[in-house]
Amino acid sequence: MFTVPGQLINHPDLYSLQLYPENSDRPAPMMRLNSSEQMVLRFDMIETRTRQFRISLTHHNPDWSRSVLPPEVYSDGFAETFFGGGRPSRSQRPSYRQYEFSFPNSRLSINKSGNYMLRVEDYETGNLMFSLPFFVYEDEGEITSSINTIMAPRRNLRIHHLPRSRYAYPGFVEMPQFDLDVYFNQNQFWGRMQKADGFDATSPGVVFSEVTRNRSFVGDQEFRVLDIPELSLQTPDILNYQPGYEPPRLIKDVDVQGLTRGFVDTPASRFGQPRSDLDARYGDVYFTFQPKEPISVGQEIYLVGDFNNWSIQSDLKLRYDEERDTWKVNAWIKEGTYAYKYVLKENGNIFDMALDDTFARSRQEYITFVYYRDPVRHHYRLLQTNTFYSN
Repeated sequence: MFTVPGQLINHPDLYSLQLYPENSDRPAPMMRLNSSEQMVLRFDMIETRTRQFRISLTHHNPDWSRSVLPPEVYSDGFAETFFGGGRPSRSQRPSYRQYEFSFPNSRLSINKSGNYMLRVEDYETGNLMFSLPFFVYEDEGEITSSINTIMAPRRNLRIHHLPRSRYAYPGFVEMPQFDLDVYFNQNQFWGRMQKADGFDATSPGVVFSEVTRNRSFVGDQEFRVLDIPELSLQTPDILNYQPGYEPPRLIKDVDVQGLTRGFVDTPASRFGQPRSDLDARYGDVYFTFQPKEPISVGQEIYLVGDFNNWSIQSDLKLRYDEERDTWKVNAWIKEGTYAYKYVLKENGNIFDMALDDTFARSRQEYITFVYYRDPVRHHYRLLQTNTFYSN
């Protein structure tokens, strides 16, 4: 629900995975084509031995199906390369090795815009370690975006957002009503991109697009924030610090459903903000959650967040503490700042807002994507993007 098809983390010793544009104030994994901008990939392996990795790229359509472009077309013949070595941490208990790779470069080139999937495999075994989406845009045309806010009384009184955009397209777009597609995304959950179902190309040189009520975004989606600048009892929200364990244990205060905290300014990146210095340490953080209603037989609660790529994982399923009538789980997390939440799973379905406060007011991030179906090469080009926020 949060991620796109093919996006995954597939190794138990991989932590603090990040993909972001270098030297940019845009935290989303986007970069401008034919510029000096680079994407930075960084992650930790909880081990001391060094590894080698194979990194490759694939080009995709807006719906994340594979495009018709072969690698030699979108990458000048270099769609994969190798990296490794890593740097050993100075911190211990546990020790880890940090890997970093920046691209495009002379070994891994990109010459077409659009959606991309980055894949990293273990060089020795050939096993896929992880895959992540990112975007390359052309910066063609001008775009402005805004949000129309409505109330939805039949949907638990939640606020709903209808994003809309005005796009002045470049001269090479001859048939905008057929060749342009506009998508909207909320909070960098790429699996939830919505194609605009309101589209007006009657004005010369400009298209207007919007998401209508049937595809609206929930405008009061809630995120909790975990801030661990350092492993100590002085850390906010930590009730108990137990340094004798490996890694040290941090007992977090109880998260209570229905305890509205008002405006919540979450980390801007869906990868969180783990400390990147080699002195940064990992802690075993113990979470406790108290829902306001009993959890029925067949329902399960999971912890998801920046620290686990917003995926449903069996080891982050909460356990019921009958004595204290609370639900608990623990996770290894690096010093830093992260967004997270509790989600409900029932009959194979994920209800990610069932355990929210419902009336919390937090800022929502939106990104507009304008795609052009190239009539010559028959693939989607990403012409322009625009990031904007709710109040």
